[in-house]
This record gives sequence, structure tokens and C-alpha cells, in this order.
Amino acid sequence: MTHRIRALGAVSAALVASAGDLGAQRELYRSDAFTVTDTSVHQGRFAAVALSRDSIVSTYPRAGREMHFRFSLNGADNEFPSGTEHTLYVRPANGAIVSPVYVFGEEQPPFIPTPEAYSTSEEGVARVTIRLDLRHVLREMERTGRYDPPQGPPIRRADFRGVYAIGDVEPLSWDARALRPGSPAQLRDEDGDGIYTLTLPIEAQYTRPLADPGRAIWTRQADVSAFPQLRSPERLVDALYRMSLEELTQLVREDGALSAGAKWPGVWTRDVSYASVLALAVAAPDAVKRSLLAKVDSAGRIIQDTGTGGSWPISTDRMTWALAAWELYAVTGDRDWLRQAYGIISRSAEADLHAIFDPATGLATGETSFMDWREQSYPRWVEPRDIARSAGTSTNVVHHATYRILADMAQALGEPGDRWAKVAADLRTAINQHLWMPDAGYYAVFRYGRGFSSLAPRSDALAQALAVIYGVADPQQQALISARAPMVEFGAPTFWPYIPGTPSYHNAAIWPFVNAYSLWAAAEAGNTAAVEHALASIYRPAALFLTNKENMMASTGHFDGTELNSDRQLWSVAGNLAASYRVLFGMRFRPHGLAFRPMVPRGYEGERTLSNLRYRGSTLSITVRGFGDGVARATLDGQPLARAEVPATLTGEHVVEITMNGRWPAGRVNMVENRWAPETPSATLRGDVLAWDPIPGAAHYVVHRNGRPAATTTETRVSLGRLDRVAEYQVLAVDSAGLQSFLSAPVLMARDEAIVVARPRGAPLEREHEGFTGAGYVRVTRETNTSVEFPVIVACGGEYVVDARYANGSGPINTDAKAAIRTLLVDGEPAGVLVMPQRGTDRWNEWGYGTSVRVTLSPGAHRLTLAYTPLDENMDRRVNTALLDHLRLIHLAPTSECR
Repeated sequence: MTHRIRALGAVSAALVASAGDLGAQRELYRSDAFTVTDTSVHQGRFAAVALSRDSIVSTYPRAGREMHFRFSLNGADNEFPSGTEHTLYVRPANGAIVSPVYVFGEEQPPFIPTPEAYSTSEEGVARVTIRLDLRHVLREMERTGRYDPPQGPPIRRADFRGVYAIGDVEPLSWDARALRPGSPAQLRDEDGDGIYTLTLPIEAQYTRPLADPGRAIWTRQADVSAFPQLRSPERLVDALYRMSLEELTQLVREDGALSAGAKWPGVWTRDVSYASVLALAVAAPDAVKRSLLAKVDSAGRIIQDTGTGGSWPISTDRMTWALAAWELYAVTGDRDWLRQAYGIISRSAEADLHAIFDPATGLATGETSFMDWREQSYPRWVEPRDIARSAGTSTNVVHHATYRILADMAQALGEPGDRWAKVAADLRTAINQHLWMPDAGYYAVFRYGRGFSSLAPRSDALAQALAVIYGVADPQQQALISARAPMVEFGAPTFWPYIPGTPSYHNAAIWPFVNAYSLWAAAEAGNTAAVEHALASIYRPAALFLTNKENMMASTGHFDGTELNSDRQLWSVAGNLAASYRVLFGMRFRPHGLAFRPMVPRGYEGERTLSNLRYRGSTLSITVRGFGDGVARATLDGQPLARAEVPATLTGEHVVEITMNGRWPAGRVNMVENRWAPETPSATLRGDVLAWDPIPGAAHYVVHRNGRPAATTTETRVSLGRLDRVAEYQVLAVDSAGLQSFLSAPVLMARDEAIVVARPRGAPLEREHEGFTGAGYVRVTRETNTSVEFPVIVACGGEYVVDARYANGSGPINTDAKAAIRTLLVDGEPAGVLVMPQRGTDRWNEWGYGTSVRVTLSPGAHRLTLAYTPLDENMDRRVNTALLDHLRLIHLAPTSECR
């Protein structure tokens, strides 16, 4: 790595010159995309320079206003479901903006803006013109006399009164009911060509002030002296550290807890937990404690944030709380907190052991951790029930770490912990058996399917990092992960390859906090090249953007283009701090002491000091000198240390000095292109022929039978032949580079005698809502029909899959916390848990099947029971309701006498 900047573009050079005498610049990182020095970042014609340790200027485009809107026919919100909308960036040129031509009811293809295209920063009010193609709507009305919008009831031609815009920027609002003909939000077709337009005055707004034309500036205003103080050879690193501390102070709410970001005022379990593990347990332990306690319910259990299908146990990563709670204890040594946290975690763990573990694989089920917007990371056909039965590597590593932490907490409290240690060890074995991909050298993002599961062979960057940090991966696996996990030039993509046709948020995106965990994991694995790349991927955006953004586009490194994006995102702030805490100082907080495992790249050589660090009963000043991948020697108050560690019993003020070993061997980063996987096929069954439409770019297709590859073909149809009893088929497309699509939605092929229906007995039947299949349905709540029997007679013994046909209108598919949960008993013995996710607010006539449980039955009569137990309490704790139609039993594996 060269240590002096080679050349600067004209704009960058001018910025450096105008910043005064900054002295010689040391190059920390250089790629074709950008360069980081000790005082600056340069990317194309943009640059950011640390004028001092308290001020940074940047020529990068300022984050501006985003206009989110939908179109409305007749004053109804009938274009898209809630959460789907059009986006226009309010960056006027010459005082005006003209939108692309939208088509009513069609989402725009994913848009990838570049900073060069949106580099203007005009102030004032802009004339924003939005354009809508309504020709297909008018043609349909002309042809049939009516139009069926994507949402809501049909509109008769005679009743069509106009089209409007609703949105989040004045003068628009989301209240479609207030719209009337002549409203300022009404679009008009002045020339009769079917293209409607509306011009609105919209004020341009930006998040950063200008130092002078073309330069935005951050200057520290907050007092950050109470935090650990950093002084390093890199003025840029010190300025970004102080900017992050200032943003941390801005995220502290009135109640002392931590909000998730400038756009996210609430406290989120996973956000605050991941941020606390990275850095905040060190920097702000009191705020961390308040935040964690804010995410405990009245029963003393960890709260799973609202999520897919009604939250837990569909989303199941709430145990990130345990990781943060343990880190807080390791930093502070607060035994009262240890006792309190142990009770909260163990109560939550008991519910998880009851509801989310798959006995067939030993894996924890539920949504991938942090990637909780299902369209962003799962195939489109996936329903909440499928996510509930999937098994993500990230979530499983979190659960492994939780049970290991419970064992360590029990030991620290003098209580038995063997049970927790065994669960952790068994889960580690299951992760490596069922989620590790030896050929790839990293873990799959998840297992998914319906009756049968298959691996999704994408890399999940957070999962890989957590597996390294929490010891799920052994040393050989750690080295493979660090060298082979896909990286792009701007950092670690959340997963790779990307999903085609899906806008960017988790998909095709980079999240700085994920970069920070990848950085930490690279240091654990000793991968020098990966450490350099990850440090640069954290410092580049923070310097150019002058804030710790939530996410950015993987292909451009730009903040515009993602579905949602916030300034001063909590875990991004923590990731910036963690670059120093976890890597350049290498701090590892253990129950019995603080260990130092710094990795300092050659370009960062020099003397760096972190003072005012409060650890247990002591205040430390830590100095790291030189560079290297390990420690050569360490002293405490001038006395040599056998290892670079200080005991937890230390009190008072102390000085730790560390000298690095001066080694920086070559490492490896698997740099890949920004690639999208092929589209997911849609397969249908016609007789005994499985067929699907051609997928653009597909070189061949692989047909799966019961979760395993069964045939490879270049055709788009296969004959399945004779059916023994039950089979589930799926198809995936593979392109010429070997990238795989998701598997298609499962197609179940079953002989009639393989499916048995069991109907409820002994409970009152209702018939108010249409769509049930028998004489009626049973309404189950927390208080009524808490045990419902389903007698059944099976002619053939063997393995059966049991699921329930139900309705749950307690909330929407994508959020809330009212999943219905019931324990399945077979002949009085617990067999598993059936989850019936929400299917839409007040949609009690929307029926479908929930999650399934596998059971083994002998021939003859059996009594199946759905019971509500204390461990089936959902996150809402008030509403746990479903309408039960019947139980379905699918015979998978007959006994020999029935074959």
C-alpha cells in the first residue's frame, strides 16, 4: 500500500487547497472507486477534508428531501398497498423538477441514482411536475364500463371523477378522503392524450449547511468530553469519531433511552442491541441499560419488535438483547444487572425453546436477523408461515450466542448452567451441519421451503461476521469466510447476489453497521486486506455524507436510491466508534478482564490514545504504537504484562501501553461485481407435467423434488411420471455465471388418500365470516376455546405433516404483533407449535394454512388438540385470536405395510 496520495482531481485539489495547510497526506486505502487518507476522502470529483478534529467539509451532494406519493382514483387510496409508493428526489435544477411518466398501478423499476446526477443543491421553492399515464385505465373503462384498481372496489366509468396525488410532502397529504374535484392535488389532462400532470410548489430542504458554494460542512457543537477521548495520527478518523459521539448525544431521548435514528424515534430491540455490542456499552452504558429495559414486557420477557405476520415467533431475533446485556455486564461488572438480565433472558429462552426449534434439524426457526422486510430478502411467493418455518444463519448464531451467554451468566451467578451450554453446543453443531456451504466457504443466508427445506446459497454478511465473532465458525472456517465472503468496492453487501426487480433497502445495499461487524470479524480472522477494506468502507461514507447514514446503494455507494434512509442511524454511529474500539484498539470485554487484540494497518502507523475509558471500577488511558497484526509487548502503569489484558478487579486510574509487532502479511478479499441473480421461476402442474415460463439469462434449470435436486434441464417443462404418494416440486434458474435464482413456490402433488382432514369437535361453531369449508369454524382467543380437539382416524401409519386452515384478521401481513400461537398435542402429548400469522387487518374471510409440525402416527384413531399455554403468549399479550377451520394431515412417509 502506497502511503502518499498520488493525484487529486481538480475539485478535490481545490478543496484541499482551500482547507489551508493540511500537511503531507498519508494514504490509508486506495481503490478504483475511492481513496482515503489521514485527512480526506476522494471519490471521483467529490472530496471530504477534515479541517480539524472538530470540522469536516465535503463537496459531496447534500442529503435532500424525498417526496413519497401514490396516485388516487376518485379520492380513494387504491393504487398500492400501504408501504409501497413512488419516490421523487427534490433536487431542483433551474428551479424545476419534471418526473418520469408513471403508470397507474405499476411500481417503477428499481432506480439507481448517482451522486453526479443529483449534485445540485438549489435552495428555495421548486416547481415539481409529476406525470401519470392513465391510458390503460381509460381504455379498460371504455371497453368494459369499469376499472378494477389494484386496491379497493371497482370504479364504474360513469362514476370516474378524477385522479389525485397523495403523499408526505406539503401540499399533499396521505388523507385521500379529503380529496375533491378541483383540489390542488388533482392531476389534469389538458391536451386529452391520457397523460395527466400536476405541478406543485415544493420547498427544497437539505440536512447540512453550506460553508460556501459547493461545500457542505459539519462542525462539532456538542460537548463530548464525558465520552472516551480519541487522539490518533489520522485527523479524519478523530473527526469522524467526534462526529459520531455528537450524533450519539442527539439520539438520546428525553427518557434517557436511545432512538434508532433521525427518522426512527422509537427504541428498537435489534437496533439498540447490535449497536450496544459494537460500541455503545462502552461509550454510553447508562443509555444502553435504559434502552434494554424499555424492550422488556410486563411479563419480564424480551420484546420482539413488530414484524412479519405479527412478530414473534415469525420474527425471532429478539435475543440480540441478550448479546447486548452480556456486553453491558462485561464492561460495567454490575452484578445487579447480571441477575436482572439473567432472569429476563432465561424466561424468553424458555418460550423460544417451546416455539421455534425444529426437531428435525435442531435449528431455530424464524426470519433472518435485521433483514425484516420480507420482499427485500425472500422470494416473492414466501408467506409469513414460510418465514416462520425458515431458518436463517444470522438468527441461529444469535440464539447460539444467547445460550452460551446464559451458561456464562449462570456460572457467574453460581447457578447451574449445563443445560444452557448443551443447547448452545447442539445449536452450533446444527448450524454447521445444515447451513454451512463447504464449496462456497461460508454459510447460506437461510433454509427455506414448505414441506421440505433447501439452502438459499446467498451470502449474508452479518451472519458470516456473527458466526466468526461468536465462535460458531472454527478457525479454519473463519479464515475461509473472511477470504471468500463476497465484497463489493464500497463494502459488504447485506447479501449477494441481489434480487432482481426489487428496490434497494436490504436488497442490493450496504449498511455501515454490517460493515462494522465484518471489520470486527476480519480482525478476528487475522485478514489484513479485509481489515483495510472494511475500515475504508466505514470512513468513506461518513466523511462524504457528513453523517452516519442508515444505508447506501451497493453499486454506487450513494445514499439516494434506497427505499428508506436516515441520518445518524444508531447502529451506524456505533459502527464508526467500533472501528476504533474493536479493531484499532482491539478491545474484548470478558467476564474476568479486558483483553486487547488490536490490528493496525501499515498506513495507520503511529501513536493513538484512547483516554477517559471507564472500565468496571477503573479509568484507563490506552496507547497503541506502531502497526501490525498483533501485539509485541504491553505494559500496565509501566510494568510488563504477560498478555495484553487487564483484570476486572482493577480500580482507579491506569495507563495501558501497547506496542504492535510491525507485521502486516498479505490478506485476501473476495471482490465481486454487483450482480443480480436470475428471476425466480413460477412453476405450475398440468397433469404430470411441471412447466414454467423461460427466465431471461437462464442457462439451465434445476428441478427439486422434496427439497433435493432431482433433474437438470434446458427446457421449461419436465414430465414427473408416476406419483408414489406425496411429492413437492420446485424449480430454480441458473445463469451462465452459475448464479442461482430462488426456488419457485412449492407445487404439492399428492394422491387423495395421502391427505386427511380433521375437524373441530366439542367447541361452538360460528358462521359469520365466509370461506370456511365445513359446518363452521371455531374462534379461539386467550380466554375462550383454549383447548380444541380434532379427532382423526388414519388408515396408514407413518410420518405426517400437520397444519391448520385458519383466518387471522388481527393485523396486516407486514407488521404488528398479534400472531396466533397454539401448542399441538397428539393423544395428549406435546408435538410442537402451530403459528397462524396475521393475514390482513379485519380480513377474517381470508383463509389459509399456517406453519406445520411433523408427527408420527400409528394406524387408527388419534386425538389432536390445539391448546393455548402460557408459553404461547405473543408479543401483543392481549389479542391472540384465530378462526380455526380444520387441521390438515399430509402423509409423507408411509410405514412398510402401507406402501
